[in-house]
Amino acid sequence: MQKNELKIGIFEGRELPQSFRVYFYNVVKFLPEFGITPIVFSDSDKIPEHVNLLWDVRSGGGNPPLAFMVGHAPLVVTVHGFAPITLSGREYFNSFYGSVMSPFWAYKKKKAWKCMSNEVAHVIVPSFYTKTEVIKYIGLPEEKVTVCHHGVQDSFFENEKNTSQRLSYFFHISNNEPRKNVDRVVRAFLRLRQVAQQAELVLRLPPDESNRFKNLDGINIIDKPIELDSLIGYYQKAMGFVFPSLYEGFGLPILEAMASGCPVITSDVTACPEVAGDAALIVSPRDEDALFEAMHSIFMDQALRSTLINKGIQQAAKFSWRESARKHADVFHKVCCGE
Repeated sequence: MQKNELKIGIFEGRELPQSFRVYFYNVVKFLPEFGITPIVFSDSDKIPEHVNLLWDVRSGGGNPPLAFMVGHAPLVVTVHGFAPITLSGREYFNSFYGSVMSPFWAYKKKKAWKCMSNEVAHVIVPSFYTKTEVIKYIGLPEEKVTVCHHGVQDSFFENEKNTSQRLSYFFHISNNEPRKNVDRVVRAFLRLRQVAQQAELVLRLPPDESNRFKNLDGINIIDKPIELDSLIGYYQKAMGFVFPSLYEGFGLPILEAMASGCPVITSDVTACPEVAGDAALIVSPRDEDALFEAMHSIFMDQALRSTLINKGIQQAAKFSWRESARKHADVFHKVCCGE
């Protein structure tokens, strides 16, 4: 049965975080295949007219959608996560002030969401883990929350077998938030370095975060943006990708590394195990001993690396941006037409 064609206004905003931008670009690219005409806007005074619904793609950090989007058309919101509400202040904020104020800010965000929840027609989330948080913190009924997993760009798979030049470094990429757990990654690596002198660690971090690690033996810093082709190369040549986050609403780098043929170490909390399946070494992110043992195992055991590479490619192949876009389109049609 042919579904009705829909026009949707998509609020991108002016400063979309990089991870949100990857999500936004890849879903929007495929929406026309499923009867959706996307109309993107960035300013609050330029809401497109005569659209069937509005979609806010940028609700992260526990923040509700912006009030200006209410009252024009049915509103669908993508919620990426609630890290500053779920984690303690020390595990989310870099500053002492942020740590102290964290409970108050979390309370305000939950209260703001409660006030806004009746204005939202439907919520899209990237993982079943985030769905449980939406139900817990916002109080929406389960039927108003739909999981649409992220996908992996085809580029990460294209050279998946080009792993013959595997080098002796571990790779970690993140921002400057404590939840990314870079301090424990570094401490576990320095222990590994004591028993495996040839081991190295490549860190992609913002400049203000990377300065702390520049003089440590065996650690190489990248403090500038990495183009996609270079990022794939870092994954492909790495001994392993270390991503033991304290919180992820999805954890897209897990899949990018797997698709590139890179063994993965990740966390047993939040959405990380949902994304990784049985294709990674799963550790408690607060257990430095476990993190060290996982890095040591991958470094020393070629058979383990081969197993993780093969499982990882298979796991990553389960996640498709086209399929994600189809599920988004199903939500839009359901909200507008009951289809």
